Amino acid sequence: MQDADLAAAAEELYALSPGDFTAARDEKVAQARTAGDRDLARAIGALRRPVVSAWLVNRLAREARDQVAGLMTLGESLRQAQQDLSGERLRELSAQRRQLVAALLAEARRIAGRDGRAAGPQVEREVEATLQAALADAGAAAAVRAGCLASPLSYAGLGVGDADAVAVARRAAAPRKAPAREKAPAGPKAPARGRAGGRRPAETAAERDARLAAEAEERRARQAAAEAERRAAQIAEAEQAVRRATEDAAAAAADLDEAERQVAGARIVQESARRQVERLDKELSQAVAEESRANRAVRDAQRGKEAAARAADAAQRRLARAETAARRLA
Repeated sequence: MQDADLAAAAEELYALSPGDFTAARDEKVAQARTAGDRDLARAIGALRRPVVSAWLVNRLAREARDQVAGLMTLGESLRQAQQDLSGERLRELSAQRRQLVAALLAEARRIAGRDGRAAGPQVEREVEATLQAALADAGAAAAVRAGCLASPLSYAGLGVGDADAVAVARRAAAPRKAPAREKAPAGPKAPARGRAGGRRPAETAAERDARLAAEAEERRARQAAAEAERRAAQIAEAEQAVRRATEDAAAAAADLDEAERQVAGARIVQESARRQVERLDKELSQAVAEESRANRAVRDAQRGKEAAARAADAAQRRLARAETAARRLA
Protein backbone atom coordinates (compact mmCIF):
# COMPACT_ATOMS: atom_id res chain seq x y z
CA MET A 1 0.00 0.00 0.00
CA GLN A 2 1.31 3.45 -0.93
CA ASP A 3 0.61 6.32 1.44
CA ALA A 4 -0.10 8.49 -1.59
CA ASP A 5 -2.93 6.14 -2.66
CA LEU A 6 -4.55 6.39 0.76
CA ALA A 7 -4.11 10.18 0.85
CA ALA A 8 -5.66 10.52 -2.61
CA ALA A 9 -8.62 8.34 -1.63
CA ALA A 10 -9.16 10.29 1.57
CA GLU A 11 -8.91 13.63 -0.28
CA GLU A 12 -11.68 12.50 -2.63
CA LEU A 13 -13.89 10.96 0.07
CA TYR A 14 -13.73 13.86 2.53
CA ALA A 15 -14.69 16.28 -0.23
CA LEU A 16 -18.08 14.53 -0.44
CA SER A 17 -21.22 15.28 1.54
CA PRO A 18 -21.53 13.05 4.64
CA GLY A 19 -24.54 11.31 3.11
CA ASP A 20 -22.45 10.18 0.12
CA PHE A 21 -19.36 9.19 2.11
CA THR A 22 -20.11 5.60 3.12
CA ALA A 23 -21.18 4.34 -0.30
CA ALA A 24 -18.17 5.98 -2.00
CA ARG A 25 -15.80 4.58 0.64
CA ASP A 26 -17.17 1.05 0.23
CA GLU A 27 -16.76 1.33 -3.53
CA LYS A 28 -13.10 2.31 -3.13
CA VAL A 29 -12.57 -0.56 -0.70
CA ALA A 30 -13.96 -2.94 -3.32
CA GLN A 31 -11.70 -1.44 -6.00
CA ALA A 32 -8.62 -1.86 -3.81
CA ARG A 33 -9.52 -5.49 -3.07
CA THR A 34 -10.06 -6.16 -6.77
CA ALA A 35 -6.61 -4.68 -7.42
CA GLY A 36 -5.18 -7.05 -4.81
CA ASP A 37 -4.11 -4.33 -2.37
CA ARG A 38 -5.61 -5.61 0.87
CA ASP A 39 -3.68 -3.17 3.05
CA LEU A 40 -5.08 -0.21 1.11
CA ALA A 41 -8.59 -1.70 1.24
CA ARG A 42 -8.29 -2.12 5.01
CA ALA A 43 -6.95 1.42 5.50
CA ILE A 44 -9.69 2.98 3.36
CA GLY A 45 -12.33 0.93 5.17
CA ALA A 46 -11.08 2.37 8.47
CA LEU A 47 -11.76 5.97 7.34
CA ARG A 48 -14.68 7.35 9.36
CA ARG A 49 -17.70 9.19 8.01
CA PRO A 50 -17.30 12.87 8.96
CA VAL A 51 -19.72 14.52 11.36
CA VAL A 52 -21.40 17.71 10.14
CA SER A 53 -19.00 20.10 11.89
CA ALA A 54 -15.91 18.28 10.53
CA TRP A 55 -17.46 18.20 7.05
CA LEU A 56 -18.03 21.97 7.22
CA VAL A 57 -14.37 22.56 8.17
CA ASN A 58 -13.33 20.28 5.28
CA ARG A 59 -15.50 22.36 2.94
CA LEU A 60 -13.92 25.56 4.28
CA ALA A 61 -10.47 24.14 3.51
CA ARG A 62 -11.58 23.69 -0.11
CA GLU A 63 -13.90 26.65 -0.72
CA ALA A 64 -12.32 29.32 1.49
CA ARG A 65 -8.65 28.52 0.91
CA ASP A 66 -7.48 32.12 1.24
CA GLN A 67 -9.26 32.63 4.55
CA VAL A 68 -8.02 29.29 5.90
CA ALA A 69 -4.48 30.16 4.78
CA GLY A 70 -4.88 33.48 6.59
CA LEU A 71 -5.96 31.55 9.69
CA MET A 72 -2.79 29.44 9.52
CA THR A 73 -0.61 32.55 9.19
CA LEU A 74 -2.44 34.27 12.03
CA GLY A 75 -1.98 31.19 14.23
CA GLU A 76 1.77 31.27 13.68
CA SER A 77 1.85 34.98 14.58
CA LEU A 78 -0.27 34.39 17.70
CA ARG A 79 1.94 31.57 18.91
CA GLN A 80 5.05 33.70 18.38
CA ALA A 81 3.47 36.66 20.21
CA GLN A 82 2.53 34.36 23.10
CA GLN A 83 6.11 33.11 23.34
CA ASP A 84 7.38 36.71 23.27
CA LEU A 85 4.70 37.77 25.82
CA SER A 86 4.00 40.80 23.63
CA GLY A 87 0.78 42.29 24.99
CA GLU A 88 0.43 44.97 22.33
CA ARG A 89 0.93 42.46 19.52
CA LEU A 90 -1.49 40.02 21.17
CA ARG A 91 -4.19 42.70 21.37
CA GLU A 92 -3.80 43.44 17.68
CA LEU A 93 -3.78 39.76 16.67
CA SER A 94 -6.69 38.90 18.97
CA ALA A 95 -8.88 41.42 17.19
CA GLN A 96 -7.87 39.91 13.85
CA ARG A 97 -8.59 36.42 15.21
CA ARG A 98 -12.13 37.34 16.25
CA GLN A 99 -12.84 38.88 12.85
CA LEU A 100 -11.40 35.97 10.87
CA VAL A 101 -13.10 33.25 12.93
CA ALA A 102 -16.41 35.12 12.66
CA ALA A 103 -15.99 35.36 8.88
CA LEU A 104 -15.24 31.63 8.59
CA LEU A 105 -18.24 30.76 10.76
CA ALA A 106 -20.45 32.88 8.51
CA GLU A 107 -19.03 31.05 5.47
CA ALA A 108 -19.70 27.69 7.18
CA ARG A 109 -23.32 28.72 7.78
CA ARG A 110 -23.61 29.66 4.11
CA ILE A 111 -22.23 26.29 2.99
CA ALA A 112 -24.56 24.41 5.35
CA GLY A 113 -27.57 26.36 4.09
CA ARG A 114 -26.60 25.71 0.48
CA ASP A 115 -26.42 21.98 1.20
CA GLY A 116 -29.73 22.06 3.07
CA ARG A 117 -28.19 21.17 6.43
CA ALA A 118 -29.05 22.78 9.74
CA ALA A 119 -25.91 24.15 11.41
CA GLY A 120 -27.23 24.54 14.95
CA PRO A 121 -25.43 26.08 17.94
CA GLN A 122 -23.61 22.83 18.79
CA VAL A 123 -22.29 22.42 15.25
CA GLU A 124 -21.15 26.06 15.20
CA ARG A 125 -19.39 25.60 18.56
CA GLU A 126 -17.55 22.53 17.19
CA VAL A 127 -16.53 24.39 14.03
CA GLU A 128 -15.28 27.32 16.12
CA ALA A 129 -13.39 24.97 18.50
CA THR A 130 -11.68 23.37 15.49
CA LEU A 131 -10.66 26.75 14.10
CA GLN A 132 -9.37 27.84 17.53
CA ALA A 133 -7.38 24.59 17.78
CA ALA A 134 -5.82 25.37 14.39
CA LEU A 135 -4.81 28.79 15.73
CA ALA A 136 -3.23 27.30 18.84
CA ASP A 137 -1.53 24.16 17.50
CA ALA A 138 0.54 23.66 14.35
CA GLY A 139 -0.55 20.02 14.02
CA ALA A 140 -4.21 20.99 14.17
CA ALA A 141 -3.54 23.72 11.60
CA ALA A 142 -2.05 21.15 9.20
CA ALA A 143 -5.06 18.85 9.75
CA VAL A 144 -7.53 21.64 9.03
CA ARG A 145 -5.62 22.68 5.91
CA ALA A 146 -5.63 19.04 4.68
CA GLY A 147 -9.44 19.04 4.77
CA CYS A 148 -9.77 15.37 5.81
CA LEU A 149 -11.25 15.66 9.30
CA ALA A 150 -13.70 13.02 10.52
CA SER A 151 -14.63 14.81 13.75
CA PRO A 152 -13.99 18.26 15.26
CA LEU A 153 -10.77 19.21 17.02
CA SER A 154 -10.28 20.85 20.38
CA TYR A 155 -7.23 22.29 22.12
CA ALA A 156 -6.81 21.80 25.86
CA GLY A 157 -3.41 23.40 26.40
CA LEU A 158 -1.24 20.30 25.85
CA GLY A 159 -2.19 19.50 22.28
CA VAL A 160 -5.14 18.55 20.12
CA GLY A 161 -7.86 16.87 22.12
CA ASP A 162 -9.03 14.37 19.48
CA ALA A 163 -6.11 13.09 17.46
CA ASP A 164 -8.31 10.41 15.87
CA ALA A 165 -10.20 13.19 14.10
CA VAL A 166 -7.36 13.53 11.61
CA ALA A 167 -8.36 10.49 9.62
CA VAL A 168 -5.95 10.47 6.71
CA ALA A 169 -3.04 11.88 8.69
CA ARG A 170 -3.13 8.97 11.10
CA ARG A 171 -3.67 6.36 8.39
CA ALA A 172 -1.17 7.68 5.88
CA ALA A 173 1.53 8.35 8.45
CA ALA A 174 1.15 4.97 10.15
CA PRO A 175 4.15 2.73 9.54
CA ARG A 176 3.50 -0.31 7.47
CA LYS A 177 3.26 -3.58 9.33
CA ALA A 178 6.68 -5.11 9.51
CA PRO A 179 6.87 -8.45 7.76
CA ALA A 180 7.30 -11.47 9.96
CA ARG A 181 10.92 -12.29 10.48
CA GLU A 182 12.16 -15.44 8.96
CA LYS A 183 13.28 -17.90 11.51
CA ALA A 184 16.98 -18.37 11.60
CA PRO A 185 18.08 -21.87 10.80
CA ALA A 186 18.44 -23.99 13.83
CA GLY A 187 21.96 -24.37 14.99
CA PRO A 188 23.87 -25.08 18.09
CA LYS A 189 22.90 -22.67 20.83
CA ALA A 190 25.57 -20.68 22.54
CA PRO A 191 25.96 -21.79 26.07
CA ALA A 192 24.22 -19.50 28.55
CA ARG A 193 26.43 -17.26 30.57
CA GLY A 194 27.05 -18.59 33.99
CA ARG A 195 25.63 -22.00 33.24
CA ALA A 196 27.43 -25.26 33.77
CA GLY A 197 26.06 -28.34 32.07
CA GLY A 198 22.89 -26.40 31.14
CA ARG A 199 21.93 -25.77 34.79
CA ARG A 200 21.96 -22.36 36.43
CA PRO A 201 23.96 -22.22 39.64
CA ALA A 202 22.18 -21.16 42.81
CA GLU A 203 22.12 -17.38 43.44
CA THR A 204 24.38 -16.35 46.30
CA ALA A 205 23.20 -13.94 49.00
CA ALA A 206 25.49 -11.23 47.65
CA GLU A 207 24.16 -11.72 44.12
CA ARG A 208 20.57 -11.62 45.38
CA ASP A 209 21.23 -8.41 47.31
CA ALA A 210 22.90 -6.84 44.28
CA ARG A 211 19.97 -7.88 42.04
CA LEU A 212 17.39 -6.48 44.47
CA ALA A 213 19.35 -3.25 44.80
CA ALA A 214 19.56 -2.92 41.00
CA GLU A 215 15.83 -3.58 40.66
CA ALA A 216 15.05 -1.01 43.36
CA GLU A 217 17.32 1.52 41.64
CA GLU A 218 15.59 0.81 38.31
CA ARG A 219 12.18 1.36 39.93
CA ARG A 220 13.37 4.62 41.44
CA ALA A 221 14.71 5.72 38.04
CA ARG A 222 11.37 4.89 36.36
CA GLN A 223 9.49 6.76 39.08
CA ALA A 224 11.84 9.74 38.74
CA ALA A 225 11.41 9.72 34.95
CA ALA A 226 7.62 9.52 35.31
CA GLU A 227 7.66 12.34 37.86
CA ALA A 228 9.90 14.43 35.59
CA GLU A 229 7.54 13.80 32.67
CA ARG A 230 4.56 14.73 34.82
CA ARG A 231 6.29 17.89 36.01
CA ALA A 232 7.23 18.79 32.42
CA ALA A 233 3.61 18.34 31.38
CA GLN A 234 2.47 20.53 34.29
CA ILE A 235 5.03 23.19 33.39
CA ALA A 236 3.98 23.12 29.74
CA GLU A 237 0.35 23.37 30.75
CA ALA A 238 1.11 26.23 33.13
CA GLU A 239 3.08 28.06 30.43
CA GLN A 240 0.20 27.60 28.01
CA ALA A 241 -2.22 28.84 30.67
CA VAL A 242 0.00 31.91 31.17
CA ARG A 243 0.04 32.55 27.43
CA ARG A 244 -3.72 32.14 27.16
CA ALA A 245 -4.26 34.33 30.21
CA THR A 246 -1.93 36.96 28.73
CA GLU A 247 -3.89 36.88 25.50
CA ASP A 248 -7.20 37.07 27.37
CA ALA A 249 -5.89 39.93 29.51
CA ALA A 250 -4.73 41.79 26.42
CA ALA A 251 -8.10 41.26 24.75
CA ALA A 252 -9.87 42.37 27.93
CA ALA A 253 -7.69 45.49 28.10
CA ALA A 254 -8.58 46.28 24.50
CA ASP A 255 -12.27 45.76 25.29
CA LEU A 256 -11.90 48.00 28.34
CA ASP A 257 -10.30 50.74 26.25
CA GLU A 258 -13.13 50.51 23.76
CA ALA A 259 -15.71 50.60 26.57
CA GLU A 260 -14.03 53.67 28.07
CA ARG A 261 -14.16 55.39 24.68
CA GLN A 262 -17.83 54.54 24.39
CA VAL A 263 -18.50 55.87 27.91
CA ALA A 264 -16.65 59.11 27.11
CA GLY A 265 -18.67 59.49 23.92
CA ALA A 266 -21.90 58.78 25.78
CA ARG A 267 -21.03 61.41 28.38
CA ILE A 268 -20.49 64.01 25.65
CA VAL A 269 -23.89 63.15 24.20
CA GLN A 270 -25.40 63.26 27.71
CA GLU A 271 -23.94 66.73 28.41
CA SER A 272 -25.20 68.02 25.07
CA ALA A 273 -28.66 66.64 25.81
CA ARG A 274 -28.62 68.21 29.29
CA ARG A 275 -27.78 71.63 27.86
CA GLN A 276 -30.51 71.23 25.27
CA VAL A 277 -33.01 70.31 27.99
CA GLU A 278 -32.02 73.36 30.01
CA ARG A 279 -32.45 75.57 26.94
CA LEU A 280 -35.81 74.02 26.16
CA ASP A 281 -36.91 74.40 29.79
CA LYS A 282 -36.03 78.09 29.64
CA GLU A 283 -37.82 78.54 26.33
CA LEU A 284 -40.82 76.66 27.73
CA SER A 285 -40.94 78.95 30.77
CA GLN A 286 -40.78 81.98 28.52
CA ALA A 287 -43.48 80.54 26.27
CA VAL A 288 -45.73 79.83 29.28
CA ALA A 289 -45.30 83.42 30.50
CA GLU A 290 -45.99 84.72 27.02
CA GLU A 291 -49.08 82.54 26.83
CA SER A 292 -50.32 83.92 30.16
CA ARG A 293 -49.88 87.48 28.92
CA ALA A 294 -51.67 86.63 25.69
CA ASN A 295 -54.52 85.03 27.64
CA ARG A 296 -54.91 88.17 29.73
CA ALA A 297 -54.89 90.35 26.60
CA VAL A 298 -57.57 88.11 25.05
CA ARG A 299 -59.71 88.39 28.17
CA ASP A 300 -59.30 92.20 28.24
CA ALA A 301 -60.14 92.45 24.55
CA GLN A 302 -63.17 90.22 25.05
CA ARG A 303 -64.44 92.45 27.85
CA GLY A 304 -63.83 95.54 25.65
CA LYS A 305 -65.71 93.85 22.85
CA GLU A 306 -68.66 93.06 25.11
CA ALA A 307 -68.75 96.65 26.39
CA ALA A 308 -68.61 98.01 22.83
CA ALA A 309 -71.43 95.67 21.87
CA ARG A 310 -73.57 96.93 24.73
CA ALA A 311 -72.81 100.55 23.78
CA ALA A 312 -73.71 99.78 20.16
CA ASP A 313 -77.00 98.24 21.24
CA ALA A 314 -77.83 101.29 23.35
CA ALA A 315 -76.95 103.64 20.49
CA GLN A 316 -79.09 101.56 18.15
CA ARG A 317 -82.06 101.85 20.49
CA ARG A 318 -81.56 105.62 20.82
CA LEU A 319 -81.41 105.91 17.03
CA ALA A 320 -84.65 103.99 16.66
CA ARG A 321 -86.41 106.23 19.16
CA ALA A 322 -85.10 109.37 17.44
CA GLU A 323 -86.33 108.14 14.08
CA THR A 324 -89.74 107.39 15.52
CA ALA A 325 -89.97 110.85 17.05
CA ALA A 326 -88.95 112.45 13.76
CA ARG A 327 -91.67 110.64 11.84
CA ARG A 328 -94.30 111.79 14.32
CA LEU A 329 -93.24 115.39 13.90
CA ALA A 330 -93.39 115.12 10.21
